[in-house]
Amino acid sequence: MSARTNRRPWIAAVASAALMVIVGADGAGALEARRVAPTAAVETTITPAEWQAWRERFLDRSGRVVDVEKNRVSHSEGQAYGMLLAVRADDHASFDRIARFTLRHMRSRSDGLISWLYDPRTFPRILDVNNASDGDILFAYAMVLGAVKWNEPRYVAIAEPMIDAIGDRLLERRDGLVRVRPAAYGFEPEHHADGPVVNLSYYVYGAFLLFGAVDDDHPWLEAWQSGLQLTEASLAGRDRLPPDWITLRADRYLAPAEGFAAKSSYDAVRIPLYMAMGGRVPPRYFAPFDAAWNVRGNRVPKDYDLATDRVLMDMNEPGYRAIAAVAACASRGVPLPRSVERFTAGTYFASSLHLLALSAARAYHPHCLPGANVALAR
Repeated sequence: MSARTNRRPWIAAVASAALMVIVGADGAGALEARRVAPTAAVETTITPAEWQAWRERFLDRSGRVVDVEKNRVSHSEGQAYGMLLAVRADDHASFDRIARFTLRHMRSRSDGLISWLYDPRTFPRILDVNNASDGDILFAYAMVLGAVKWNEPRYVAIAEPMIDAIGDRLLERRDGLVRVRPAAYGFEPEHHADGPVVNLSYYVYGAFLLFGAVDDDHPWLEAWQSGLQLTEASLAGRDRLPPDWITLRADRYLAPAEGFAAKSSYDAVRIPLYMAMGGRVPPRYFAPFDAAWNVRGNRVPKDYDLATDRVLMDMNEPGYRAIAAVAACASRGVPLPRSVERFTAGTYFASSLHLLALSAARAYHPHCLPGANVALAR
């Protein structure tokens, strides 16, 4: 990524870029290039009441997003969730506070990536300096959206080197695909018995499109395409759902990765959410989730054991139901139920995903919210 002395044209490029997106043209694997519409301005899609309920329960005054169920630790992914939600709630001050905490207290690595876990009970607070790639991608994504939302060149100065580091350290061309490494260390053949390992919920499709608008040095659009191809190819079990973790090892290609539970569960539930968050993903890729969760299920994602091919339990919290509803919307145009549109803060993870799902529906799938006031503000 080349150095820029004037960062405002970068913001304009993101706000108005028309991207050439590679999409699957048919089930036989033929591909076509499609020019998509210009990226819209970053709308406000979270109401003040929704944001206040989330912020009061999960955000402390320092800017730390607190996982209240897990000993009040903080994760790089959670910090990024907070920033994405602050952008969509048009809360510039909270966005700054979360970003400052993350950069001051969780970026302890020499490569510019973010350490994944902060524990206020320990010293040092960062016990494992390894990153989690979804946290880095989501953080940089939030920075890009914040730069456009508030016309802030200083966010560009943070986003540019992070996008570069993600591209250099976390993307890998392998067998005609672009793999997103789950972390900079620990998931390669030399580190893991079933390496290389992939977590398909680390492909953040809207982020890859925006990164590709401003960075020609890394294969962002190939990563966009590869994530969809791997997800479709990995569908397993009677319900045809993707595993949380897969291996790309030649003799076990796309099987659930050893060392992790052979499930489609709390990781994989995020896959259709990240498709819906500005990813411009065709309906066919939402269809397996919609079929398993809605058409054949109870309109709720499943904690699914692939080893025994059975449902362990329905994931009944409203946040998970919201993702199932978004999958039905993106796949078949089904309106979101009124019960899903109502947000109340519950557990940290489900509540964060709930607001992200509502924001995605309001920004990118407004046809599934008939009569709703989806254009809250600019």
